[in-house]
Amino acid sequence: MKPDLILLHAPSVYDFRKHSIMFGPVSDLVPSSSIFEMYPLGFPILGEYLSRQGFSVRIVNLALRMLKNPRFDVEKFIASLKAYLFGIDFHWLPHAHGSLEVAKIVRKYHPQTPIIFGGFSASYYYKELINYPQVDMIMRGDSTEEPMRLLLEALKKKGSLNSIPNLSWKDGEGSIHHNPIEYVPQNLSHINLDYTFVMRLAARYKDLISTVPFINWLEYPIVAALSCRGCTRSCVTCGGSKYTFREFFNREKPAFRDPELLANDVGEISKYSRGPIFLLGDLLQAGEDYTQTFLMALKKKKIKNQVAFEFFTPPSPGFWSMVREVLPHWSIEISLESHDEEVRKFFGKGIYTNEELEESLGEALRKGCERVDLYFMSGIPKQTKKSILETIGYCDHLYHKFQDRRLLVFISPMAPFLDPGSLVFEKPSLFGYHLLSKSLEDHRQALLQPSWKYMLNYESSCLSRDELVESTYEAALGLNRLKAKYRVIKEKAARDVERRILKAREIVKQIDEVMEKISSSGEKNVFKNLQEEMLEYSTSTICEKRELEWPIPVFRKFKMAKIIPFLLFKR
Repeated sequence: MKPDLILLHAPSVYDFRKHSIMFGPVSDLVPSSSIFEMYPLGFPILGEYLSRQGFSVRIVNLALRMLKNPRFDVEKFIASLKAYLFGIDFHWLPHAHGSLEVAKIVRKYHPQTPIIFGGFSASYYYKELINYPQVDMIMRGDSTEEPMRLLLEALKKKGSLNSIPNLSWKDGEGSIHHNPIEYVPQNLSHINLDYTFVMRLAARYKDLISTVPFINWLEYPIVAALSCRGCTRSCVTCGGSKYTFREFFNREKPAFRDPELLANDVGEISKYSRGPIFLLGDLLQAGEDYTQTFLMALKKKKIKNQVAFEFFTPPSPGFWSMVREVLPHWSIEISLESHDEEVRKFFGKGIYTNEELEESLGEALRKGCERVDLYFMSGIPKQTKKSILETIGYCDHLYHKFQDRRLLVFISPMAPFLDPGSLVFEKPSLFGYHLLSKSLEDHRQALLQPSWKYMLNYESSCLSRDELVESTYEAALGLNRLKAKYRVIKEKAARDVERRILKAREIVKQIDEVMEKISSSGEKNVFKNLQEEMLEYSTSTICEKRELEWPIPVFRKFKMAKIIPFLLFKR
C-alpha cells in the first residue's frame, strides 16, 4: 500500500543513541522523554481530515521506534517506505536537529519524492529552512488541513503550486516561492479530533508502535481535546501567544472549536478509553457562555473519565459548582510562572493576586477536584535566583494552608530555548535578555552540546546560565522535600528524586570541568564514558515523572469490547 502522505516524527537529536548529551530537566514536566518523542496533535487531525477527502495518510513515530529499540535501523526502514509526499513536523524548536537529519535520510533513499515541513518552528524559520537541500516545501500557519489537501491534489495531477495558500516551495529549477498565508480559518468546525483514525492506522499497517504518541502511553493513555488555535494572551516568552500568532501566522484572533462539537470529542474518546482527557486551552478565553454551553453539552455524555482543565488564570470560586454538576472526576492545572505578583504581571498571562488564587483553589478542592497542579518556571523576565528560591517558601505556605495531598506543585526551567516568535525572542533587550542563538542553524548546533546548560539560547540580566542551572536544581530539591514533608509523595520516592537531582547536578559539574579543558586529548572519551549516566539523569531529575499523571484505573484502561469490533469492521 502506497500512502499519499507519510508523516514522520523525528527525535530531538539524531542519533541520540550515539551522542553523549545531558538533556537534563527540559522534558520532566511533559509526558515525553528528553528526546521529545511525542508527535504533535496536528498529526492525527491532519491525517483524519485528509482521509475524509479521499487521501491515505500514515503516521510513523520514528523517535519512539528508536527509543524503544536500540537496534532499530532507521535508514533501512525509511528505504522501505513509499509515498507521494513525505511530511516531517518541525513544531517545537528542540527538533531543529532531528527533523533535518531525518529529511536527509528520506532524500537519500527517495530522491524523487518531495519532502514537506510544517509546524510553528517551520513557519517561523521558513526562509532559512527552505534553503536546506533536503527541504522542498514548507506548509506555514497554524491550520494546514485544507492547504495540504490542495497540495496533494496538485501533486497527483501534476498541477501548479502557485495558488496553494500558506505554501513555500521550490520549483523544478530550484527557485524559491513563498505563497501568502491566506488560509486562516476563523473556527475549528472543519476538523475532527477522531482518535479512531489512529486506531485504524495501527491495524491497517500492522504497526502499533509507530502510532503510539509517547513511550509509556499504553500504560498511561492520556489524550487531548482541542478547544482552540490561537490565544488571547501575550505571555512574553511564549511562541504560541497572541503576539506570535498575529505577527507570524496571520491570525488576528483565536479560532475556537464549537462547544458542542468539543463536548462530542470528549464523548467519543470516552467510548474507547478510560484514560484522562486533557482539555487543551483555557475554555474561559472564549467567554462564560461558551464554557457553560460546553459543560451543559458534556453533562449529557455522562463522562466517567478523569477530565483535566487548563486555566491561564484562576476561575472565580463559583465556577467550580458548575463543573461539579457535570463531572464525577475532574482535575485542574494552572501555570502561575511565579509566586511574585509583579513578575507574573510582567510575564503577561494574567493579573491576579495570590489571595484570589488561593480562594479559587480552596473552593475547587472543596467541590471535589481530584488534582490541582500548579506550575512555576525559572528563567522568566525580572526573575532573580532569590525570587526562584522564594517560590519554595510560597509553596510551603500553600501546603500549610490547605493540608491537602491533592495539591501538587512543580517548577521547571525555561529550557532549552526561548520560543522563536515570542516577544522576548524578538525584542530581547527590552526584557533584559541576551540571545546566544538566533538562527535555525545556531539552534541545530546548540542541540549537540554536551549538556542542557550549553544548549540554552539565552541569558538574562537577572540570571546567568550558571545561576539558572543551579537555582533550578536547588528549587527542585526544595519542592521535593516539601512534598515529602506534607506526604504528597512517598518517602521512598522523595529519596529517589533527591538522589537523582544531586547526581544530575554532579554530572553537570563534571561536564563543565571537561568543557574547561576542551582542547585536551581525552575530553571525547570522558563524554563517552559519561554517556549512559547523562541519558539516565535526563529523566525525573526535578521530580518523579509519574507525579504528573492524573488518576486513572489500574486495570482495564481501554474498552477492548468496543475497540476490537471497530478494528475488525472499519479498518
